[in-house]
Amino acid sequence: MAQPMIVFNMANKVPYVAMALIVGVLVDAATAQTLPDPTRPPALVMPENATEQVVSGPVLQSILIAPHRRVAIISGQAVELNAKYGELTLIRMTETEVVLRNTQNAKETQTLKLFPGIDKRMSQPNPSVRTTTPVNKGKTHE
Repeated sequence: MAQPMIVFNMANKVPYVAMALIVGVLVDAATAQTLPDPTRPPALVMPENATEQVVSGPVLQSILIAPHRRVAIISGQAVELNAKYGELTLIRMTETEVVLRNTQNAKETQTLKLFPGIDKRMSQPNPSVRTTTPVNKGKTHE
């Protein structure tokens, strides 16, 4: 006895399959979430509006201090201590900032900071925190 042959007529189903695929893609695109950039610095370091700031003038990018050489990278240019950067002379350098003097007006100086949005301050001591020193370590006070 011969088995009946089952024939699927795909010609009638192609538009429905295509429609289902298109709807599926559109639903996925509509519900997709934008993921945050994992390499973006935290807001504490770089606030949201920091990308909108326009920097004018020289920018201090790096400071290199070695025993026999001091170099600041200012707007992509290496400038040694007491060397010129355009109309300015690098006169002082610390680990976090440099001071440039105008060569045409010696009274005019410009300070460039490596981290311009961050100020260094002394923290207030917390009275609730007990510290131990080597003198009283392990000893009780009576």
